[in-house]
Amino acid sequence: MKDIKLYYDKDCPFCSKYATFLKLKENHKLTIYNARDNKELMNDFYKKGFDINRGFIILIDDLVLIQGSDALAYLDNIAKNRLFIFRSSKLMFFIYHIFKFLRKIILFLLRKNTNIRS
Repeated sequence: MKDIKLYYDKDCPFCSKYATFLKLKENHKLTIYNARDNKELMNDFYKKGFDINRGFIILIDDLVLIQGSDALAYLDNIAKNRLFIFRSSKLMFFIYHIFKFLRKIILFLLRKNTNIRS
C-alpha cells in the first residue's frame, strides 16, 4: 500500500472536483492537502524543482515527487474511477495545460491569487 500525499489548490474548482473524484483510499493511503495551507512545504518543493503554481504535486511514500500531467497520469493509473480522457498520454498532457489555463481565469474571476507560493 502506497502512502500518497496530494497537494492541490483548494480554491480552484477543477482541482477540488478532481481531488474529491479520486477513489484511492480502498487500496492506498491518500491524504489530500490544500497547498495554500502548506506554503513552507511548497517552498521546499520549489527548491527541489516542483512549483505548485505549475500544477498539483503528489508525494509518494515521502520519497518520490511527481507534478502536473505526470502526477495526473500516475493517479489515474491507480485510481478506481478512471477518466476516459486520460487514457492517452498526449491527450492528457494537452488537456492538463488547458485546465491550468482555465484555473488561472477562474481564480482571477473569483479574485483569488493564482500564485500560491508567495
